[in-house]
Amino acid sequence: MGKPTVVFIAGERQHAGKTVTSLGIISALCNHIDPADMGYFKPVGQEMVRLPNGERIDKDVRIVKGFTKLDMPDMGILSPVRVVDGVTREYIQSNNPKERTAAFEQSVHKTMEHFAGKKLVIAEGTGHPGVGSVIGMSNARVAKLLNAKILYLVGGGIGRTLDELEVDLSYFKHKHNKMAGVLFNKVLPDKVDAMREVINENSLARLFPEWSPKLKVFGYMPTVKYLNNPSMQLIQKSFKDHRTIKGPCGSAWHQACRKIKIVSQGSNVFAPEEHLRPRDIAVISAGSHTRLKRIIAFNDTLPVDEKIGGIILTCATEKMPDADALGWLGKSGIPTIAVKQDTADADKTLYKCFNDTKLQLYDKTKHQQIVKLFAEHFDAERFIKAYGL
Repeated sequence: MGKPTVVFIAGERQHAGKTVTSLGIISALCNHIDPADMGYFKPVGQEMVRLPNGERIDKDVRIVKGFTKLDMPDMGILSPVRVVDGVTREYIQSNNPKERTAAFEQSVHKTMEHFAGKKLVIAEGTGHPGVGSVIGMSNARVAKLLNAKILYLVGGGIGRTLDELEVDLSYFKHKHNKMAGVLFNKVLPDKVDAMREVINENSLARLFPEWSPKLKVFGYMPTVKYLNNPSMQLIQKSFKDHRTIKGPCGSAWHQACRKIKIVSQGSNVFAPEEHLRPRDIAVISAGSHTRLKRIIAFNDTLPVDEKIGGIILTCATEKMPDADALGWLGKSGIPTIAVKQDTADADKTLYKCFNDTKLQLYDKTKHQQIVKLFAEHFDAERFIKAYGL
């Protein structure tokens, strides 16, 4: 029986959209290939979650299992190399690092044995192309180890996009990788046609003639509203020391938020209808009664599915927010947390959360958006032909 075709999804950076792309490609290919003939794994993982049995695996494996119909009974084997705290230090200080790399490689090969009989395997990379090189397991090295054809994921645009392609494609060429093609991601919707006109397969062939066969373009994926934004459920986990203001919020905690809005206007001039929009997160002092009541009143005027995203009460103490504020918030239905940090530090935490947002198992609406996105903008037939499926 022949070995499965391996698609290695590499990206220009962390949070480039590799997991979203894995989910999207799997959903699109299910219209052409039996899910039983497909497999998925994350060769090198950096961010772990703990399974009920206590085993730690890369969190993207659990996400893909949760949202696809792929047969994934043993998630542990699908996360063979786990770069947890201490692994890098131990590797660098090891007397025999080559032996450790060989053990990592053997773990990857063992996972591939698990896919015997599959037609296609999606191998999701981690971070930018060179991530993992410190332990001898860069994305380029792993793709080579798997004899995979790389699908390179790069952001939308023209100048910056070509700059990224120049650097990373040169790296993959230097490492003797196979490259199937490119998927342009997070393209501004009104720029898709212009980008398709300027950066297409013909222009890629002129700019990167060293690749044979020529690089394919599998799609120009427009940005999707709120797809990369966090929910208040995820945001609260970013604050180590916080109090959750409970109330009849229901699914509101799982709704993707829009923007962070720091309420700095004085109570005599603050008008929520001028400064806030649905799904915004209002950051406000825990001791502010007048402005808080105005936010709650404004929220009451909004449609059921377009309420305020959440409230962050800063400079909180044991006495603030007080009983009155807690009562108003408990009845409002607005997801709210109180943090000890001041506004500036809270803003830093929120900024990091917005930039590091990953899919969660409760993000069913986001997954539906991903399925729709790839159904409309991913060229599945060209992909199938390029990978010989």
